[in-house]
Amino acid sequence: MPNVGRSAVFVVVLALGLAGCGSDPAAPPPSSPVTSAPASSSPTTSASAGIMAACPTPGAKAFTAPVAGGSPVSGVQLGDASRAVVLSYEWGGSPCDWSGVATELVARGYRVALWEYGTLTGLARIKELQAVVDQVRAAGATEVVLAGGSVGGCVSMIGGSMVTPAVSGVAVLSCASWYDVEHRLPTTPLAAKLRVPALYLAGDGDSLPIAEVRKDFAAVPAKDKKLVVVAGSSGHGVELLHDTEPAGAKAALFAFLDRITR
Repeated sequence: MPNVGRSAVFVVVLALGLAGCGSDPAAPPPSSPVTSAPASSSPTTSASAGIMAACPTPGAKAFTAPVAGGSPVSGVQLGDASRAVVLSYEWGGSPCDWSGVATELVARGYRVALWEYGTLTGLARIKELQAVVDQVRAAGATEVVLAGGSVGGCVSMIGGSMVTPAVSGVAVLSCASWYDVEHRLPTTPLAAKLRVPALYLAGDGDSLPIAEVRKDFAAVPAKDKKLVVVAGSSGHGVELLHDTEPAGAKAALFAFLDRITR
């Protein structure tokens, strides 16, 4: 991701990926359960094109998920385990940013879903996340964890209180301060609705102020929660998991996933 994505101000700008460039459509309040269109009954097919064309992954299965009130979203699933992780990317990035981590997760015994944001914006985007989770569950997943970086982390965090049935947990990388720049929705009140197990990850050298991350983390009411601040890391979002970053974030993520799933 470009370095500009690491500024505290850009944490707000990143939310443009959710707010869009025009007016935000009516969105459900954060505490409202999300409903979605039924999961497609169409079988998945090999993903040789589409969102994974730039980073083809052997065995990836493509899907198209219908979205209530929006356009269908596309994605891929890797692996066939009953425990699954849905990965969401940051604004200006792509699902491919998570492909390396996805491959590692499959090797560790997880099903992984990568997906591409659709047309909905603001809090309404959680309907798209719900549709992806529905696809994963329809394919055989009995436990689902949401994870993402920056805006994807915010999407995952908010989805942790809105997706139904409730997910098993949420991993939030580099999300704090604001969500949806057009309407300037503070993330702290949204974090205050998160009651499923939660892992927050952030680098102490990221331009996203660590004080903002601590503020959001403190607001999370979940009894099972953990904040990992990676010393000496300027990584933002999925960059925290790169091998070039100081050790800690990836191990913490994998340990969290292993502990809250079976």
